[in-house]
Amino acid sequence: MLWLANLVVFALPGIGLLIVFILARPQEFLPLLQKVPFLHLGAALAAVGYIVDVRLHRLQPVPTNTLPWILAFLGWAVVSVAMNQPEGVPHLGMEMAILFVLYGTIAHGIQRFRTLQFTTGVLVATCLFIAGVCFHQGLAPRQCIGGQAVVGGVEGNPDGRPCETHMQCSTGPEAEPGLAYRCERVGLFETYSVEDRVRYIGELHDPNEVSLTLAAAGIAMLIGFAIRKKGAGSKLLVFLGVALLLATVWMTKSRGGLVAAMLVPAVWIVRRYGFAALIPALMLAVPVLMLGGRSDASATESTALRYEAWAEGLNMFKHSPIYGVGARMFTDHHYLTAHNSYVLTLAELGIVGMVLFVSIIYLSVKTLYVGLRELRPIPGTAAAQVWGMSLLASMAGIIFQINTLSFAYHSVLWLFFGLVGAWYSAVKHHLPSLDIRIKLLDFVVIVGICVGYALVALPLYLKYKGAM
Repeated sequence: MLWLANLVVFALPGIGLLIVFILARPQEFLPLLQKVPFLHLGAALAAVGYIVDVRLHRLQPVPTNTLPWILAFLGWAVVSVAMNQPEGVPHLGMEMAILFVLYGTIAHGIQRFRTLQFTTGVLVATCLFIAGVCFHQGLAPRQCIGGQAVVGGVEGNPDGRPCETHMQCSTGPEAEPGLAYRCERVGLFETYSVEDRVRYIGELHDPNEVSLTLAAAGIAMLIGFAIRKKGAGSKLLVFLGVALLLATVWMTKSRGGLVAAMLVPAVWIVRRYGFAALIPALMLAVPVLMLGGRSDASATESTALRYEAWAEGLNMFKHSPIYGVGARMFTDHHYLTAHNSYVLTLAELGIVGMVLFVSIIYLSVKTLYVGLRELRPIPGTAAAQVWGMSLLASMAGIIFQINTLSFAYHSVLWLFFGLVGAWYSAVKHHLPSLDIRIKLLDFVVIVGICVGYALVALPLYLKYKGAM
């Protein structure tokens, strides 16, 4: 029972609640759960649990290496709003506080690899539930959805009428005047597709966000479990789980998601066999990308709208290069979000905010890369290396796909910032001498990349694409 004693950390229940209720959001389709503010309850339990763990000496009150950069970024987000729309500070401050609690409790409340594995297990189980709902949705019959027209679809409710085309829904005696209609696949809990692309609810209502979450949080972590678990039965379950996740990513028709899903195992392949092993993997990836994703007129239109949003984001940066237009205010200046996390932070938070955002990502990757390098020759560090590699694979997929997603304040990204911090804390517990920071040269490189992106790379790319 020693392993169970090592697992008893009072912050864990709150962390588990946060993961489940932020991602799966059962409170949105189970009326009984709507009476209790589980998100706030989870945050409170995690925070109080951490304090109890520290008092009982189960955890050490040692800050992670990313904490100063996290605080700087969140603080700058509040400053940007204060400079542009002071009345929005309380609301934005609360949102940033929730992100900090999510990051902070995971990064500091998990300091052992057993608790890290338990947390990743909760994350994987949540992803499998989401994938199951989306997979069922992708096979479900189409129904008419009536509601308010939005970009790319309709936000409303299924009315029960079977259909094959959008036109069938808009005509007939049962069509209500004034409502926009779409013909989509209706799944469990009144979820429905958008343009026949499966999606979930809450923060995962976008198919692209679903694909990234399942690739980074599901596939990457399941590979880690496959390596850690030795039994044939366990490996079979992992294989079936990965198959479900891959099938669901395919059903999202997200090319970025497919690339992210392939990047995850690619990191493992390179780690074990070297870059030469990527050649057959790339040969397999080409037909997958050609057959997967969207290639119709809607995909072309979506790409054009994305470039338009990037160009508007660049204009916002030029208008206010230091403070930006304010966190969460991109859509106050353009009818679409940025569809690019780097453009989003540049436009909303200025060059300072973008540098801080990229610094967090840079330090997260550096932590994993350098930490794995230091652990490699040390015996008895198999668990640390497996979960470090899983997180590195996740970050590879995330860094790629947030080029087309407004993910800067997304819970999934901050959850992974927290998991990287937790991994660092766990490694530090066994290897106190490990100290990974952003050095002066690192910071100069980060600033150079951000300035070059804002002043050279992005404008040239948009001009090449005819968006400027």
